[in-house]
Amino acid sequence: MKEYIPDCLFPSDNELEIPSLLPDIQPEFCEIPFVCWGETARTFQMNGNGTLHFYTDDYRFNAVFEHPEKILQMNPANIVEPNFSLYSETPVAFGLQQLYKKRLVARSMQERGIGVFVDLNVNSKYYKLNMLGVPPGWRAYCTRGYGNRMAYLEFEHALAKSWAGDNADRMLFVIYGGGNPAKEFARRNRCVYVEQLVNVKNKMKSLDRQLARIQETIAFPDEDINAIVSRKAEMKQLYDYTSKK
Repeated sequence: MKEYIPDCLFPSDNELEIPSLLPDIQPEFCEIPFVCWGETARTFQMNGNGTLHFYTDDYRFNAVFEHPEKILQMNPANIVEPNFSLYSETPVAFGLQQLYKKRLVARSMQERGIGVFVDLNVNSKYYKLNMLGVPPGWRAYCTRGYGNRMAYLEFEHALAKSWAGDNADRMLFVIYGGGNPAKEFARRNRCVYVEQLVNVKNKMKSLDRQLARIQETIAFPDEDINAIVSRKAEMKQLYDYTSKK
């Protein structure tokens, strides 16, 4: 894959010149692994598979605005737009720059055939401005789930459905993290819930330790071992509650 990305201005449908996304380059489904930027070695190769996201501290991924080719080096199938932080106290003038940056990176990836999930994880002050450059009818969205902030998740889901319009029945809405409350919301609303990869790894390590203790201390461990092996087999990162199979 060609890694050079030219420094250019992309077409815009708004007076603020925030780049417009291409409606025909969207993910059709959520691919695993669902990898956080900086969670793996920079040499990690996704080989045209999976989804790369940026739900982490800004300083870890600020460089992708100046060097979006760093994303191409990992070669994901899809990305979630970089989540440059926007808080209630962020001045709108500065916030617009953050929105420009995320959409520029996203459009640059589309130019290389990489699908884009529109990131909805912004402060409510920016919900409307965050849709600049997103074509009406857009279907693929992602947000960060928080178990103690379900009202925000509900509003973001409603916003996505409204923006998807006639495509709402084909909308792909991904929730990253948030525990059981967010997972249950995903189930009820036919969304995709993605567990944080680090949590999955930690749970697997915990089960491995339990297995080791059982094998060392229990005389007839088969039943206990089978229960843990079954739990390991059921453990996964992604839970797809959409009607698409």
